[in-house]
Amino acid sequence: MTKLDTNALSSEYPRTVWTQGDGKTVGVIAQEGGCGKASASVLEQSASVVKIELVETLPLDKQACTMDIRFPPLTVQLSEPLGERTVALTSRQEQK
Repeated sequence: MTKLDTNALSSEYPRTVWTQGDGKTVGVIAQEGGCGKASASVLEQSASVVKIELVETLPLDKQACTMDIRFPPLTVQLSEPLGERTVALTSRQEQK
């Protein structure tokens, strides 16, 4: 069972994390909607915690977008297997 710190996530955000293969690949469920595109990146890796940031990138220019919410599975690569470390998830939105 993966230890999970989701205190930085809003209450409606998904909280699903898993490992694949040798444990260096960590999967997460992100959230995106309309014209947004989700991505994930590793912010920090220490002996006790792996911090993963989930980002929804929205277009700078106004456009017609659907009102759906999607939950795409994403993966990030760690330098060492996750093991017993805690996964700490954060999220933010940006415009590009």
